[in-house]
Amino acid sequence: MNYRTILVHADLSRAAPDRIRLAARLACTAGAHLVGSALTGISRFAPLEAPAGPALVRHCAHRRRHAAQALERFDLIAVQEGVASREARLVDDDVDGGMAVQARYCDLVVVGQVDHSVVEPELPGDLPEYLLLTCGRPVLVVPFTGCIPELRGDALVAWDGSNEATRAVVAALPLLRAARCAIIAGFGGELAHSDSGVQDCGRLATYLGRHGVASRSVQRAAGDDIGEALLGTAADLGCSLLVMGGYGHTRFRELLMKGVTRTILRAMTLPVLLVH
Repeated sequence: MNYRTILVHADLSRAAPDRIRLAARLACTAGAHLVGSALTGISRFAPLEAPAGPALVRHCAHRRRHAAQALERFDLIAVQEGVASREARLVDDDVDGGMAVQARYCDLVVVGQVDHSVVEPELPGDLPEYLLLTCGRPVLVVPFTGCIPELRGDALVAWDGSNEATRAVVAALPLLRAARCAIIAGFGGELAHSDSGVQDCGRLATYLGRHGVASRSVQRAAGDDIGEALLGTAADLGCSLLVMGGYGHTRFRELLMKGVTRTILRAMTLPVLLVH
């Protein structure tokens, strides 16, 4: 499999250029069609026949100007990166709902990590989580810290034998083939759903090898926080990508227990591909 259509969220945030540039490079590598989508935040459920006062008209015009500016930046970056097939979409819709609808017709969705230190009224505070749970597509979340690496170094694969982890590995195959090596991370008994973590990682390595992916495995003690352990391992090994299943437990349980997915999305400093 390969990515044939990649959707990237375009906005005016300070992190957007790095996100768009990464998506553009992925599109060039895969020969994919790149869709840049800027959403106004004007809900598609708003009744068109409702009378609009001057304040609402000005507000909608302001939102559309911002979306148009975001798409101008998307086009500029896509041209600079040499994207052969691209499309800029200005969409009147809520950001989360509008992205989820468009994602149904794409192979990969690229969005930014939420920067909770910056107030952006037009951007939902849980966009990556919302898409992960609703769009049915792999979501590549790009950190807001900048200095995004090329995804050709080592990729860390969080493996626990779960359905979510399995879907993530399959969805990430184009990225894993491009990586230098896939490092399969098992964390003792916490991430082993069958005979042993070592055996599970070995089986996955065999599967990846048949898809042309070079791999090796590491076993680490997870401690109390697997999310922190994953991020620490990725940093120690100098990985440029983390691949993992998202929300193996219910979202409510993860919120209560400070689950792995929530920890990763808040503290990540490298791109993370997630699948639910």
